[in-house]
Amino acid sequence: MKAYLKKMFIRLKTAPYIGKPVRFAIAVYRIPRSRAQLINVMESLPRLQSASTDQLALLQVAISKHKSEIDRDQENLVRSIPVTLRKLRQETGDLEKKLTEEMNAEREKIGGLFENVEYLLKRVEFVRQEMMFEMRYGAKKIHPDGIALEVSPKVISADKLAAARTNALRINLGCGHVPLDGYLNIDRRELPGVDIVAEAGNLPFGPGEIDEIVSAHLLEHFPQEQLKRELLPYWKSLLKPGGLFRAVVPDAEAMIREYSAGRYPYDHLRQVFYGAQDYDGDFHHNMFIPSHMSVLLVEAGFVDEKIVEAGRRNDICFEFEIAATKPAAS
Repeated sequence: MKAYLKKMFIRLKTAPYIGKPVRFAIAVYRIPRSRAQLINVMESLPRLQSASTDQLALLQVAISKHKSEIDRDQENLVRSIPVTLRKLRQETGDLEKKLTEEMNAEREKIGGLFENVEYLLKRVEFVRQEMMFEMRYGAKKIHPDGIALEVSPKVISADKLAAARTNALRINLGCGHVPLDGYLNIDRRELPGVDIVAEAGNLPFGPGEIDEIVSAHLLEHFPQEQLKRELLPYWKSLLKPGGLFRAVVPDAEAMIREYSAGRYPYDHLRQVFYGAQDYDGDFHHNMFIPSHMSVLLVEAGFVDEKIVEAGRRNDICFEFEIAATKPAAS
């Protein structure tokens, strides 16, 4: 058994990671044993005084050997302690670094999972609200032949409209679920916060009556020719001379750039380009880049067009904001 343990310790001395701690333990173990052997030899000296010269010489050799072993073990112990500690410190640092990297990677995965779940929950709630309002209010009446008819203008907040006409008539066109304070909020559906139900191309206002028209993510819902030939000139006609037109639309230039760089997922790109298609009216028929939008406004007769901000992140969409005015002499 003793021989087996000895062989096992000899193998452990050369093993990675634990070899140095084993050699350290052996050195510590051997010091008291060597000292005990030396003491036994010293105690036996009186009994050996009558020994022969040869025996005394052998005894001196034995003593010298044990002393050398003790000195060597002490020296090895002194040398191995710092080396072992440095090795353990390095191995501990490497292990800590590896664990930190793995924890950060898992944290990123979990964070991404939570983000996806949160987005899906928001989409489910949004779809639920849209379905309930479509089923309850029915923004479009359906002709017996199956043709969808446009809604007729309907003023819900008459007092708010009257007050706006005495001060500044500012409208938020296509507001959806995001009405703005200080504006008459208009949508083709009778949603909470909507002041006027109307189509974007059939508003209950006369020429030159409106001070400001704003819209967010509305223009992409119309085909290019309808926007160019009908809607932009129509909205310009409703503005007073010097009146302001502002629009926020998806920034196709920024999204294509980010997608090409691998920083923007295809599903987001497709959804923004074509719409979520969750309900009637949530289909996109157009896409814009800042320079193209500027040309459309100039062709419609607007002046002083400027890009307020481009490449702005908004949930899964990159967007830009543009502003222009109706000529004062128009």
